[in-house]
Amino acid sequence: MGSYGADGVRAGILMSSAAGNDLLFDESLMLQGRNFANKIWNGFRLVNGWETDQNLSQPDEAKVAIQWYEAKFQKTLAFINDQFEQYRLSDALTAIYKLVWEDFSSWYLELIKPAFGKAMDPETHRATISFFEGNLKILHPFMPFITEEIWQYLSERKEEEALIVTEYPIEKKYQAEVLEEFELVKGVISAFRNLRKEKNISLKEELVLLTLEE
Repeated sequence: MGSYGADGVRAGILMSSAAGNDLLFDESLMLQGRNFANKIWNGFRLVNGWETDQNLSQPDEAKVAIQWYEAKFQKTLAFINDQFEQYRLSDALTAIYKLVWEDFSSWYLELIKPAFGKAMDPETHRATISFFEGNLKILHPFMPFITEEIWQYLSERKEEEALIVTEYPIEKKYQAEVLEEFELVKGVISAFRNLRKEKNISLKEELVLLTLEE
């Protein structure tokens, strides 16, 4: 456990232990859990290092990203709650893992992060902190130590405001069409990323997207 941390061990075992099945010990599971903990911590360091400029207005792409992640979080939350009712803890944690690793870290943060050395507008920053806190709340039952520590770092809190006694997120209605539309955006972005890789185009070089109207 010393090499992977308590949270890494818990997450690694739970993600790979489906209800009703035996699990043979595999050290790679612990590594997966530790890597997940590192991903969460690195995400916090990134967000915590951003400066805000009260004079900046919110970019359109940030508005779209925020609207999308709000819907994605609510859809995942509904799925998680359903898995809890069925005592399917492994499936619940796997859904959180995908939400935090793929949707939040790989997509949302990449879409809203400011250019190197630039500040962020206050609205996007507030939304991002709120999303991060929501992620910590749903992850806390599975990884209590790292989530509580980051929770305390995100804001100064009193003892009675600890994450362990904070109210769990409540399900809200979300716009399914927002999720469907964003899949098209993800497809376009992925195509650009693949093109850069195939043609060895630097990330610093801007690419122009041209569309044809019917």
